Amino acid sequence: MAVVSTPVSSALSIKFKAGIDSKGKDIIKSKKFSNVKVTAAPDKLLEIGTALGSLLKNEFVSVERTDDSVLVNE
Repeated sequence: MAVVSTPVSSALSIKFKAGIDSKGKDIIKSKKFSNVKVTAAPDKLLEIGTALGSLLKNEFVSVERTDDSVLVNE
């Protein structure tokens, strides 16, 4: 039996530094953008995420993509 993975949703998260904790470590927070097209190219998402990150007042850290899929046996 073959397992088929069907993408159903995707989200883009921008991580940024929000300060420093009592131990001197960076506090990292994120802003999530849902309803990203599952067919969106990774290079375009990085470009968009980096552009959005540059608009933040806090220091930009990274861009992450989260994909959800449904798995079925065929």
